[in-house]
Amino acid sequence: MSADQILTETRDGVFYVNIDRPEKHNALSLSIIDTLGKTFAGASSDDMLVAAVLRGAGEKTFAAGGDLRELAGLRTEAEAETMALGAKAAFNAIRDFPVPVVAALNGSAFGGGAELAVSCDFRVAASHSRIGFVQGRLALATAWGGGPDLLDLVGRAQGLRLMSTGEMLSATEALAIGLYDAVGEDGTVFDDTIEEFLAPIRNQKPQSMRAFKAVSDAHRRGDDRDRMHEIETAMFVKTWTHDDHWEAAEKVLPSKG
Repeated sequence: MSADQILTETRDGVFYVNIDRPEKHNALSLSIIDTLGKTFAGASSDDMLVAAVLRGAGEKTFAAGGDLRELAGLRTEAEAETMALGAKAAFNAIRDFPVPVVAALNGSAFGGGAELAVSCDFRVAASHSRIGFVQGRLALATAWGGGPDLLDLVGRAQGLRLMSTGEMLSATEALAIGLYDAVGEDGTVFDDTIEEFLAPIRNQKPQSMRAFKAVSDAHRRGDDRDRMHEIETAMFVKTWTHDDHWEAAEKVLPSKG
C-alpha cells in the first residue's frame, strides 16, 4: 500500500513528494516512513534538481504523526528502539538530501508529523495550518530526530517549552519564532504560495544549490570549522569550473577593447 500512498513528480528542477493518505490524516505508518526514506534516497543522485517539496494530501493535515493502531503492537524496548532508529534513518534521507527540502504544510502537523516537518530545510504553510510537538500528551518523547531539529530551529528554551507544553501553534505564531519560513495569506491558493517561495530557488543552478546545502548540512552536523572550510572549498571548485559559471560571468564581464 505504501508505494501507492507516496506520489512523486519532478517538474522544472523540483522533486515533489506527496503523502497520499487523506482518509487517515496522512498518518505515518512504518511502511510510509520507510518508503519516504527510500524515495528521497533514490532521488538524491538526480544532479538536475534544485529543490524538493514534501506535502500531504488534502487541506486538513500535513501529517498526523505515527499510525497509532499499527504502532500499538510494539510493546518491548527492543521493538521501540528498532522503530525509532528505522524512522530516524528514513528521515535522515530527507535531512541529508543534497538540495533543500521544503515541507509544504497544507494543514496541521503534530507529533511525528511535526518531526517530519522539521526534518526538512524549510517550512511553507497554509494560513490555517498548525504545528505541535504533542508527544507528551501520550506520555511519550520525540523519537525520530525532531527534538534536536526543533531546538536547532528555535533555540533551547523555546524548543523545550513547546515540547513540555504540547502547545499547538498557529501559522502566524510559528512564523514569528522562525519555525515557519513563509505563510500564505487567507484565501490564497496554497500551490501559489509554494511556487512563490520556490521562485528564487529555481533561478539558481543545481550545482550551486548542492554547494549551499552541503555547507548547511556540515553546520547542522556540528562539523568543526576546518571541515566546513574543506567542504566549502571543494564545492566552490566544482561550481567555479562549471560551464554555467563562465557563461554567467561572460554576461557581466566588461567587453575587451
